[in-house]
Amino acid sequence: MTRASMFTALAMASLASFTSHACAPSLGQRDSLVTRERVLAIRGEPAEAAPGDDVTYTALVASPEGTVTATAIAWAACAAPKPLGENDVVPPECLGGGDAVRPLGDAAASSAIHAALPSDACAIYGPETPSGDFRPRDPDVTGGFYQPVRATPASGSGSAIHLERVACKLANAPADVASEFAKRYVPNANPHLDVSWPTEPVARGARIELTARWRADDAETYVVFDPASQAVAVRRESMRVSWFASAGSFDADRTGAAVEGGASPDQSATSSTNGWLAPSGSGSQPLVVHVWVVLRDSRGGIEFVAKDLAVAPE
Repeated sequence: MTRASMFTALAMASLASFTSHACAPSLGQRDSLVTRERVLAIRGEPAEAAPGDDVTYTALVASPEGTVTATAIAWAACAAPKPLGENDVVPPECLGGGDAVRPLGDAAASSAIHAALPSDACAIYGPETPSGDFRPRDPDVTGGFYQPVRATPASGSGSAIHLERVACKLANAPADVASEFAKRYVPNANPHLDVSWPTEPVARGARIELTARWRADDAETYVVFDPASQAVAVRRESMRVSWFASAGSFDADRTGAAVEGGASPDQSATSSTNGWLAPSGSGSQPLVVHVWVVLRDSRGGIEFVAKDLAVAPE
């Protein structure tokens, strides 16, 4: 996987695109339409942690009936090293069992769990590889390394993978540069998210605009080691918004940061707007549509909100 594609892969993993036992959408069905129970995102708090640090993982589980809060989820940390010649974000063994995963606790009727980040996360998924036929992970474009964490709902809706950013030692840098990097680097924090919602029921077949907003300092500046110049460089995060609903349709499944190969995103932006078309057709009763919005920064930080929209009877 190239550095340019790492952000896309990270977003996909956090969106639970790496699934097992989950039914694939039918041809032509958009990812933003929720027609079955799905894990839409997993947030780790803090967004970046050192091996051994405690992290609280919270899953956003959605269904056509709304947000699922009381569901038993089996949480596990992936522990399968990446062999030579393989550079997938998540080793396929992590979707299985045995020594490839380590349970983080018993499944409970909750969408959240508090657990320590594995002490060997930087050895298995970072630059501090164990001895044997293994190669170090390549950092993503932000210089980050990630511990895969698997969430498997008891409902059978499929396993979802979250990539928790791990604070690892800087590798392959001169001593003075590594020292400067350590002094200047600030771990990532999850962004904040607010979404504008209509105050009145939406007419059937009407198109409205929803705007996701975040704070100016949520798009954090950070330092990264630049191998080309052998120096510390300053970068700024980009933000991406994913949109989901139980009915109707969005103009775009994702807004904000450009998809790979597109134009550079406006990193100074503090909002992103998307259009939503309400369901049409006749009906004598109001219709409730469940909407979920997920905000991600390019270093793996996540926040999400859920809201019910009322669609007026015809």
